[in-house]
Amino acid sequence: MDPYKYRPSSNHNSPFWTTNSGAPVWNNNSSLTVGIRGLSLYLVVISLFFLGNFDLVGNNFPVFFIRDGMKFPDMVHALKPNPKSHIQENWRILDFSLTTQRACMFSFLFDDVGVPLNYRHMDGSGVHTFTLVNREGKATYVKFHWRPTCGVKCLLEDEAVTVGGNNHSHGTQDLCDSIAAGNYPEWKLFIQTMDPEHEDRFDFDPLDVTKTWPEDVFPLQPVGRMVLNKNIDNFFNENEQLAFCPAIIVPGIYYSDDKLLQTRIFSYSDTQRHRLGPNYLMLPVNAPKCAHHNNHHDGFMNFMHRDEEVNYFPSRYDPVRHAERFPIPSSVVTGRREKSIIKKENNFKQPGERYRSWAPDRQERFVRRWVDALSDPRVTHEIRAVWISYWSQCDKSLGQKIATHLNVKPSM
Repeated sequence: MDPYKYRPSSNHNSPFWTTNSGAPVWNNNSSLTVGIRGLSLYLVVISLFFLGNFDLVGNNFPVFFIRDGMKFPDMVHALKPNPKSHIQENWRILDFSLTTQRACMFSFLFDDVGVPLNYRHMDGSGVHTFTLVNREGKATYVKFHWRPTCGVKCLLEDEAVTVGGNNHSHGTQDLCDSIAAGNYPEWKLFIQTMDPEHEDRFDFDPLDVTKTWPEDVFPLQPVGRMVLNKNIDNFFNENEQLAFCPAIIVPGIYYSDDKLLQTRIFSYSDTQRHRLGPNYLMLPVNAPKCAHHNNHHDGFMNFMHRDEEVNYFPSRYDPVRHAERFPIPSSVVTGRREKSIIKKENNFKQPGERYRSWAPDRQERFVRRWVDALSDPRVTHEIRAVWISYWSQCDKSLGQKIATHLNVKPSM
């Protein structure tokens, strides 16, 4: 099959599985906790472009807390409840987040979009920069974005209390009820693309997951849509055992040097083997839906019946041959490879622009949420002062407003 032959159309619909989760922000099974929502897509890419499965693992914000995967465990620990009291507390989150790279993520987290109305009314983003590779081997950086056709809607604090008091699983119930009623949720898939040769032309690092690509420079290009038209029959089998991994790609899509992506393509499969066992990819919900061949005969919970005598390659007794080769991007690297901080952090420009783009009432809600968070009795004067300094560098009036409410003098 020629993976470059087909283009998106209704004649080439692909099945897919999707799940929503509240990780890494602990949410006590509530749909109403402020935090990021996972939106992971397991696309069975059969007749759209390629032959195989592509795991697009992301969330409802286009940025993330960290750019270095080594900090992932610390981030999760800080966002989860206090290990002593099992209470999620602001002082722990704000203490851990006293590095400037978090500013953009917190401009989303403390915004209205921090509590979506439900899953049908929230964006989705692949967050990372991937690489598209054409038949000739030319590479193009790409970001993936999902936009709900019914628009983005959120719950404000008083609304969240009312909705949560009636049904703490309202997001899941809304999704299931909508699908059952034939009111199928739909998202349009957009991409942003960039020539890798232009990577150094901007005042930020395009491979930095704590930054977005400006849409006026890199416009959203529609390439497809997703419609959820069937509820699952068994939650544990078809949802709980889903095992996504950013390393699972298909010909024509490749990784980039995005630091966090490079960590995740290793760590996710390792985590799934620990969680579900070494043969987790044999589970029906995770197994490839296209023809495939491997020599996996052993390991715990291997339930595939195989009677071959040859389980190695190459062999004169087995007609299996090498799979067709597809181009992958290559680049010439000179110099010294080392672990270091990126050169163009520019952590305050985008949060400031985002804040200034809001209507005054939305700005005031953002200020109020930060005042509430920084009023936590265990937030020290030092932590409070640092955060006011950060927001002052994003937007001078923002820092001034927060400082005034807290009766603190702002400092840059």
